[in-house]
Amino acid sequence: MKYGIIFLMLVFHVFTIQAQNVYISVAMPSDCRLDDNAKSLLKGKLLNIVSIQGVGGAECGAVVMVPEVNVINSNVISGGMRQIVSVELEITVTVRNIITNTVFNTMQISVVGEGYSEVDAKRSAINKIDVYSSEYMQFVETAKSRIFDYYDTNTEAIVTKAETLASMSHFDEAIALLETYPETLSGYEDVAGTMVSIFNKYRTFHCDRILLLAQAAYSQRNYVEAADFIAMIDAQCSCISEAKKLLDSIKKAMDKQYDDMLNIEKDRVQADERILSARIKAIKDIVVAYCQSLPEYIFFW
Repeated sequence: MKYGIIFLMLVFHVFTIQAQNVYISVAMPSDCRLDDNAKSLLKGKLLNIVSIQGVGGAECGAVVMVPEVNVINSNVISGGMRQIVSVELEITVTVRNIITNTVFNTMQISVVGEGYSEVDAKRSAINKIDVYSSEYMQFVETAKSRIFDYYDTNTEAIVTKAETLASMSHFDEAIALLETYPETLSGYEDVAGTMVSIFNKYRTFHCDRILLLAQAAYSQRNYVEAADFIAMIDAQCSCISEAKKLLDSIKKAMDKQYDDMLNIEKDRVQADERILSARIKAIKDIVVAYCQSLPEYIFFW
């Protein structure tokens, strides 16, 4: 029971930081033909648009803005020492939940840019996007309202979908779905409880991933962090023997005073704030890994 309470504190902490308001990520379609520099420019513009309206930007998540970029017109203008390329872009921006395929809002952005190459012209066009446009502000405000309404109305369906995903061992997708739920909604308590259950199943099923996090911390001599990760591994997990060996290595790497402190902390680890931090990191890593596995979208460039 105490374990569940501590984890509920964790989920509350995660949601308080990340979901008091709506958080939105930017995901490029995998077939987007912009160069990485232009993608970064566009990502920055879109995140600025949402931040102005009090919506937070996240590196990755289930609620995303997806910009689909099309070249409407491209002309070469002769004159001077070098030719100038003019490009007209039409950018269709859709805010959606990529797990439920729910679309919250869509808008069109039309911009023209010039440069000595088509690549330069595309970057120029993106730079001309006015993040303070009233049209864009209304777009974000409407999307935010619809996101809240969607989660508030579909709490039971979202929890059921997450439980179904977990029953198929799609724990990362289930966690990514629940992690987007706004903490301020009344259904948050049910969502948090479901997240506790699914994360417990995840760490039993994927104890090797948590062990890797512990090994990485150990290799960097972050012994207490490594021990915190090990404490997340249940005795019934398949990798428990390896976890115990790593814990023995951690103890040997520490002096007697620190070793005694570690044993004390291990006994009361459920009440240690570092465990909360370790689990927050674990949840973030789960969501990031899920986003990176999606073939349709690119979150990192």
